[in-house]
Amino acid sequence: MKQLFLVLLVMNSYVVFGQYPLISETSNFRDRLFKQQQIETESWYYNEAQGMALPPLSIYRYKPKKGDTLIMLSAAFNLPLDTLATINGFENIGDFSEDKEILVPSAPGLYIYKDSRSSWMENLRGSLKDQTALTIILNLNNEKHEVDYYQGMTLSSQQRTRFVLPLFLSPLKERIITSAYGYRNHPVTGVWGLHKGTDYRASVGSPVFSCADGFVLSTGELEDYGKFIILQHKNGYTSMYSHLSKILVERNQRILEGVKIAETGNTGLSTGPHLHFEIRQYNKTVDPENLLLKGQE
Repeated sequence: MKQLFLVLLVMNSYVVFGQYPLISETSNFRDRLFKQQQIETESWYYNEAQGMALPPLSIYRYKPKKGDTLIMLSAAFNLPLDTLATINGFENIGDFSEDKEILVPSAPGLYIYKDSRSSWMENLRGSLKDQTALTIILNLNNEKHEVDYYQGMTLSSQQRTRFVLPLFLSPLKERIITSAYGYRNHPVTGVWGLHKGTDYRASVGSPVFSCADGFVLSTGELEDYGKFIILQHKNGYTSMYSHLSKILVERNQRILEGVKIAETGNTGLSTGPHLHFEIRQYNKTVDPENLLLKGQE
């Protein structure tokens, strides 16, 4: 079947549309399109190093094979992880799936989708506000998107860490642990069992912030947790905030990270004002302190 692919350069803006050629194998001997992508990418690196005019941008598709990872494909296509991540709209390495085709460009850089309003994309836009971008029209998942393409740019070390690891923001301005995740005697009932989250000291009325983008899965009040909020995040993660005095969000409401969602309190089974905070993945509890962004409070 004939594949249609067209790149236009008009007034420093690319329009890239059509049915992008499909690379089936990451081998020069088995796939001529892969070899072509490699030649084009190496030409970009050479021209950039020599201060020569950069070659036109080409876009390909690739259907991951069983066992492929985004890091492996980054090495295979001779492109930074940052490039494959941003051109495919990935906000965390967990967004990559073997079951879904990815876009593969011929040139490195950051590809920032203008119609995305996630905290991740807003953070990237803010860090690049003083840089010059080309405007690109890309076809992703059969939809046309306008993209800011920053040639040769990469993520900062902190941004790359946040992409590779499932890191979350602190739910409080200051985290002072009063009871860590793990087994303990319950301070009210005295029963030995797993403390499924972390307790942080907080006076009544202290602001509670969402730890990541998501939506409100549930709110309410329980005898043990008191007033609580559960947020649903990407890749099977949820976060829970309990013993609250005031709930400021509603069920199914979309939430960006860092937004005030509640105020701390002393409701439920509690020995004093504090925030009980949990993170789960596919309903399995994890130690929140292992997933919270370090140096950010």
